[in-house]
Amino acid sequence: MAFGHTALMPISKLQVLLTWCNQNGIHIDPRIQVRECGNHHQLADSTESSYTSSSRGPAISVYSLETLIDRSCSLVRIPKHAILSTRSCFLSQDISFAPYGHAAHLALALALYGEILRGRDSKWFGYIQSLPRETVDIAIFWGVKDVIDFKSCVCPSRGDTALSQSAIAGNVGAVHSNSEFPECPPSLQYLDGKRARIWLSFTEAEKELNGLADEIRQYYVSVVEPTLHAAFGRLRQSQTEHNVNMALGVEPSLPGFCHAYSLVSSRAFLIDAYHGLAMVPIADA
Repeated sequence: MAFGHTALMPISKLQVLLTWCNQNGIHIDPRIQVRECGNHHQLADSTESSYTSSSRGPAISVYSLETLIDRSCSLVRIPKHAILSTRSCFLSQDISFAPYGHAAHLALALALYGEILRGRDSKWFGYIQSLPRETVDIAIFWGVKDVIDFKSCVCPSRGDTALSQSAIAGNVGAVHSNSEFPECPPSLQYLDGKRARIWLSFTEAEKELNGLADEIRQYYVSVVEPTLHAAFGRLRQSQTEHNVNMALGVEPSLPGFCHAYSLVSSRAFLIDAYHGLAMVPIADA
């Protein structure tokens, strides 16, 4: 017999996601199943800051419950009001629409980041809390220090350890000392990215990635920060007029925006001429 207060048991992020899907008219065919895959049970935190946690929780994946499902079957039906785009987000009046290209990625990253910062007040909270909480390991951020959130870092060097000659020579599979690769996740991410970036040295890919990274920094300074501060300023004013306290749980930051950008780069879909690039719940699992 189990004892305890069932009502106080925390809810998994998968349960929160599926409840949100049901509330927003997303139909999932019973022949497939959405599952959490991982060794540790990640809980849906009640605070907005949980979005930017560097802890790695279990991934959410889709599995077939049948040996063969005909390819003509529609396994998930997602109404367009459930997708997150620059047209549907709360910043829709502040973001210039871009139909395609890098401008579309940047604009959608801003739309997503704005919803992340809203926390539970976001219409997409149930979906967003299920997304990876660490920056996705895309090549554009390999070895780029200012896009990594070092708030949880306990290493004095903060990743500023010189790579060994074996790594520089291309022996990236070699085992290195603990001093070179500490246990701190942010420093590990930074140093691992530096090693990976070596493969791209003196190539056209490196030039292109450097150019994109500069575009992201410039967009953050010139568009993201002013837009978010203005939008949340209006929200605070509106909440004050209605005697409701509203606080931004996490201040905007370049690493936070880059986290949103990495989610867009690895998950977004081109939907239609109106929404353009968008985040599509369940389809991106």
